[in-house]
Amino acid sequence: MLKNSRWRHLIFAIGVIPAITAYVLICLMLADWVTGIHVLIDLVYYVLAGLVWIYPAGKVISWLAAHES
Repeated sequence: MLKNSRWRHLIFAIGVIPAITAYVLICLMLADWVTGIHVLIDLVYYVLAGLVWIYPAGKVISWLAAHES
């Protein structure tokens, strides 16, 4: 039988692919509205879209590490 921490890792591993796919699709849809107006707006958008995912990923990773045996 798998330990609880291994179940958490398995659930995370299975759920991360659809979550990243959804995030990328949302970013692509928003990019159609935001980009092309001005080059600085494009730069800010792509930097933010590239970095925003780090905060929730850090929370999930710290949650996984806190429950490690």
